[in-house]
Amino acid sequence: MTDRLNDRTLRAFSEDLASERPVPGGGSAAAYAGALGAALCAMVLRISAKKDPEAFAARLADLDNLRADFLRLVDDDSAAFARVSVAMKMPRGTDEEKVRRKEQLQAALLGAARVPLEVAKTARRLLESSEALVPDASPMTVSDVGVGALMAETALRGAAMNVMINLASLDDAAKVKALSEELDHALEGSEQQRSRVVEFVESRIAR
Repeated sequence: MTDRLNDRTLRAFSEDLASERPVPGGGSAAAYAGALGAALCAMVLRISAKKDPEAFAARLADLDNLRADFLRLVDDDSAAFARVSVAMKMPRGTDEEKVRRKEQLQAALLGAARVPLEVAKTARRLLESSEALVPDASPMTVSDVGVGALMAETALRGAAMNVMINLASLDDAAKVKALSEELDHALEGSEQQRSRVVEFVESRIAR
């Protein structure tokens, strides 16, 4: 792909995902889920901020920054996986070529693990923001907070899978341990946090 995924239409992006090409894949989809969640939370906060914009300015800026980060990561994830694909296609007919290929592949896999790890960390920040947003949501927008939290968790869990699949092929045990610990920290307590948001939303909209 020669163009940025961020410049694609929604339909074109979904067709890219559905094609036989491995890029874009689940990592980019997870990052885009996060962008959608951040956008929903920003909408809810903007509606609530109409009466006192200055009081919500910092939080709105944070949500807008989260959305921008997710959108950047949509492209970053696909670029990282593309580097893995390039490394896998390197020649390995001689011992020297095998060594060079392995070095390039290990470096590419490390990058391919670090990008979704950033997605996961960003998604956890969004999940925390969605929980903080609950008291500010109006009755008409409280369901949007719930969807935002669900999208944040989707981004988090989806990114985590992409971190783990790349770490599984890394030979550097120290790097695997360090990145795994960072991922565990991003995941810790996230399910309970999402549950709190969803339970609150459902209590407000239950028939």
